[in-house]
Amino acid sequence: MENVEKSKEVYKGLEFWTEEIKRAGVLGKLRFFNDVITGKEPPHGYGEGPVVADVVIDGMLCDIWHTDHKKDDSYHRIFIQIKE
Repeated sequence: MENVEKSKEVYKGLEFWTEEIKRAGVLGKLRFFNDVITGKEPPHGYGEGPVVADVVIDGMLCDIWHTDHKKDDSYHRIFIQIKE
């Protein structure tokens, strides 16, 4: 079996990010979500701006965006923009 070098970026998962959002005290500002995407660039097409701006999550300055914008949208996903 080949030895494959693992990526330096680690997928932290929904449970990890949910706990970090709770610790930051902003969970109540977000709608229900069951999926998290992270990235360094602001997301394209995610609305006018972040739902939560300039919050420290996992020791990093972040904004949180919703992918859903209408009441009947069903993605239940948030995007965490890592600004540092």
